Amino acid sequence: MKDRIADLHIHSYYSDGTMSPKKILSVALKKGLGLLAIADHNVLEGSKELQALCRGYDIKFLSAVELDSLDEGEDIHILGYGMNFNDKAFCQFVQRNRFLLDEISVKLISEMEKDFDNISLEDFLSFNYDRTKGGWKALHYFIEKGITESLREGFELYPRYNCSYDCVEFPSVKEVCDYIHQAGGKAVLAHPGETIKDRNMPFFKKKIERYLAFGLDGIECYYPTHTEEITKLCLEICKEKNLLITAGSDCHGEFGKAQIGEMNVRLENLYLGELLG
Repeated sequence: MKDRIADLHIHSYYSDGTMSPKKILSVALKKGLGLLAIADHNVLEGSKELQALCRGYDIKFLSAVELDSLDEGEDIHILGYGMNFNDKAFCQFVQRNRFLLDEISVKLISEMEKDFDNISLEDFLSFNYDRTKGGWKALHYFIEKGITESLREGFELYPRYNCSYDCVEFPSVKEVCDYIHQAGGKAVLAHPGETIKDRNMPFFKKKIERYLAFGLDGIECYYPTHTEEITKLCLEICKEKNLLITAGSDCHGEFGKAQIGEMNVRLENLYLGELLG
């Protein structure tokens, strides 16, 4: 098992990916993965479904979710692994985070309806879209109304109307970590190379250490856009502090370029502590 590939960061159509959990499992099996996790944005349904699907197959499963948090006005993504899905407080916390994420789009529509005659909050709330196309509701709504021509183009509207992650009250990094721990899970800093834009390595390390101080248990060291320098630094920090080492493609299906298992990181190169039992 240790020589098989692990991918612990995949998104299904329950958040903003294009694939169903069944499709994700099918692709993972074809590629010979040994460990798999769906870490959807602030929603547990994809991971719950995958758990049931994995039974009877030669592949290990980890419960997972990707949660938004705020630190000094910046959106910090935290990956939770190994949580008990029956923990009511944790499930309610995740649902609250999903509400806040969707609320950003609600605020955006409320601002935009002042400038566009053909959109309204009432119309948006009743709008439905095909989730297998990826992205999220607002992005499809903009295309439907002729405001944008692609899903990616819709990204630009959020900063234009000052509707970023800090326009809602996401929890702190510490609060996210606390809820994950209370549900029996481990908290991992997602894609630090994406979160921290400054490539000055001393500063980069300082920022990671700041986040770790809030109760994180590990770092997603292996990630498609990480440079060798970033990966090396993250690994050094984890080994020095005995932290979890994870790998993830952040695959969103056709809503992105990453592919399941593309990091080709084997289980023997990770450190997952007690997560695998």
